[in-house]
Amino acid sequence: MKWDPKLFIWAVGIVFVAGGGWWSLQSVSTDVTKIQDTLDGQGEQLIIHVAADGHEGSIDRMKNIETTHVQMSEDIRAMMVNQSAICQATGARCR
Repeated sequence: MKWDPKLFIWAVGIVFVAGGGWWSLQSVSTDVTKIQDTLDGQGEQLIIHVAADGHEGSIDRMKNIETTHVQMSEDIRAMMVNQSAICQATGARCR
């Protein structure tokens, strides 16, 4: 049986591609494991950090911001209603 050089080149190429793919898959798997471990550690640190006493002031501040936001949206809604009433009363084409 005679070996065809083209067949040999194809076979070597396929072996290298398969080996490279396997190596790449293993490398990505290792990287994902490292990233997952890092994220798990950061999640635990975040839980501890948020549970610390220093965040009570920022929680109160956020509640004040939310209250102010609700008041502002109600004021804007009232202004829009007033503007539409004025437009209807004067017969103006407001957009």
